[in-house]
Amino acid sequence: MKIAIPYLNGEVNQHFGHSEQFCLYTIENGLVAETEIIETAGVGHEALATLLKARGVVGVICGGIGSGAEQALLNEGLGLCSGVSGKTSDVVAAYLAGTLVHGEGANCDHHHDHDHDHEGGSCGCSGGCGGCGGGCGGCGGGTPYVETRFFTEIVHLTSENFEEEVLQDPGLICIDFWADWCGPCKAMAPVFEEANAEQPKVKFCKVNVDEQPELAQLFGIESIPTVVLVQNRRTLTGFVGAESKETLNLMIAGYLA
Repeated sequence: MKIAIPYLNGEVNQHFGHSEQFCLYTIENGLVAETEIIETAGVGHEALATLLKARGVVGVICGGIGSGAEQALLNEGLGLCSGVSGKTSDVVAAYLAGTLVHGEGANCDHHHDHDHDHEGGSCGCSGGCGGCGGGCGGCGGGTPYVETRFFTEIVHLTSENFEEEVLQDPGLICIDFWADWCGPCKAMAPVFEEANAEQPKVKFCKVNVDEQPELAQLFGIESIPTVVLVQNRRTLTGFVGAESKETLNLMIAGYLA
């Protein structure tokens, strides 16, 4: 898994779109295996997102970011965790430890009548940020989303439908990462199905990690079964191992509107 951070003199550059350097961290087995500084020459949002994708990046941790840059990352299927500040090395260490904290502001100090993009602090955090360890626990603010839909079928996620089913869905989503050969996964399967039947306002999804390794990598999955809750492109919480239906429903209940 590779994470990108806009870089300026060892710190998180607070202007994503204006960053001329990015620090890329290759994560293997929960540790930093390689660090690389790349030059971007201040290219536009779309070109920057394409460049990061081409370098194998699956998620971005940054400070301030505007809606245009955020959409460009979304279009490339890249995870996002914003409103972060400090030394990039410390940020990655906190990310791996599951203790990464969001800043609430990170706003651009310029006036909005200038002719360039402004990077306000977005608290968006998609599945790639913090992985199943909840390293970027959801942040509040704004009007809570109230689900009006009812779900009956479990959605099997793939790289083709992930953007539509997860990244573009503001509702509460429960994802089970599993594999055919995994005994505890088989024990968890009926629990997941029963919870799905009892929680019609939650979208239940499954990811076969053997068939969709890129999605497992995006969430930093190292053990299965792993169940995570996602909402509005943020990883909220989760657990590893087979658990009871009561445990699963209790975890969900804490986030139902």
